[in-house]
Amino acid sequence: MSEIPPFHPEWLVSFWLGTPILNTINPHFVLIVLIAVLIFKLIKRRKNTHEHDYEEMQFQLLLKKKAVIEEQMTELERNKKLGEVTDLQYSKIIEEYKQHLDTVKKELLRFTQERVG
Repeated sequence: MSEIPPFHPEWLVSFWLGTPILNTINPHFVLIVLIAVLIFKLIKRRKNTHEHDYEEMQFQLLLKKKAVIEEQMTELERNKKLGEVTDLQYSKIIEEYKQHLDTVKKELLRFTQERVG
């Protein structure tokens, strides 16, 4: 049975074996280490990208929540002017909306401070 020739280019073999420090190191181990480092870097980069995407989605969600609450407050004021909501109902509901809006604004402030800081 004939042996399969190695798939190493001649210039690479002569370079590796002709260099004083490199000829003492097994090239296959060096290749394995390089591949492991490359895989580690790619995984780390992908993880950072996903974390950034998740934070961006959370920020956009908070912006939408803020807009919806402000819309609901405007609608409630219109309903009060039209007489569809009593003063007692209005004050109770508007207070709940204000509390929710304050919470959302605090979260938005936290996100913007983290991005700047």
